[in-house]
Amino acid sequence: MRILAAALALAAFLSPPLPAAPHVVTDALGRTVAFDAVPSRIVATGRGTILLVDAIYLFPGAGTRVLGTGVTDQGLGDVMSVLDPSCAGKRRFANDAGPEQIASVRPDLVILKTYAKQQVGDALERAGITVLYLDLESPEAFYADVRTLGALFGQPGRAEAIVRWYETRAASVTAKVAGARRPTALTMQAAGLDADFAGTVPPAGWIQARMVETAGGTPVWTAENRSTGWMKVGVEQIASWDPEYVFVVSYKQAAAGAAKRLAGSPTWQATRAGRTGAIRAFPADLLSWDQSDSRWVLGLEWLAATLHPDRFPGFDLAAEVTAFYREMYGLDRSTIESLILPRLAPAIPSP
Repeated sequence: MRILAAALALAAFLSPPLPAAPHVVTDALGRTVAFDAVPSRIVATGRGTILLVDAIYLFPGAGTRVLGTGVTDQGLGDVMSVLDPSCAGKRRFANDAGPEQIASVRPDLVILKTYAKQQVGDALERAGITVLYLDLESPEAFYADVRTLGALFGQPGRAEAIVRWYETRAASVTAKVAGARRPTALTMQAAGLDADFAGTVPPAGWIQARMVETAGGTPVWTAENRSTGWMKVGVEQIASWDPEYVFVVSYKQAAAGAAKRLAGSPTWQATRAGRTGAIRAFPADLLSWDQSDSRWVLGLEWLAATLHPDRFPGFDLAAEVTAFYREMYGLDRSTIESLILPRLAPAIPSP
């Protein structure tokens, strides 16, 4: 009965009627896209589908207009199964689906990440299908894209409320860490690599570095990786950085195992992070919080409380997660406690 009640409550959140009126929106590529009515057959697909879906479902009722999506499971669980009780009836595409497959379901709008324009977006537009691009790769881009979706769904007030919610939390972090010593930190992907090798680090311009900086830390890897993708680093490089904290991320499986493996390696025990027990698994529920996804604000708060526990006395991550899912996705407490919070426990040592 509790599961049924949760499903009914979420369905109510997802299904309020949306206004239908002519309007124009500007997407992340600066393109003006005009609609006579709120689109009712939306497909979100391509690389980064999960990020798109998590942004779309911030808006009540938007899910009822989603006809299909690309892959929404990085390996830790299907996002759609939690956000949308009707997801079994959605059309699912491979993230590399071609324009013919997408066009076959007759969408009136396809939402893509900006980097999918040449791969599939241009061909869809040549076929007469309207395409809207989102970026989502930084907090500023996230805010702009939320406002774009607010205009698209006729919910500008909801968009502004979402932006204020995020800005308030980010500003609180900034204020609390102001003037504090900035410990050195390394965010690293270790899945599939030998513990004594090292791992891969994200580019300097990606959100992982931005989050460490905003949380009051010093990202040690940014001078070395000015590329546009993850870069392999060896143990010599790690030793030269000798970070005070190491944050291990993993996308296809829980990061706790990789963090434990590194912490038990003699190579890593010789580092400052290893000696002080500061090799931590980056939190994840249905996906890791280090990404440019709606959950980035949770990752930011956790980072700041981990780097500066004295500035965040009594920090309660479970309470922050509960507030996030209630405010952003309309999930009830029992759903959060049964489907979200249990995923966090193994990955989060106490700060």
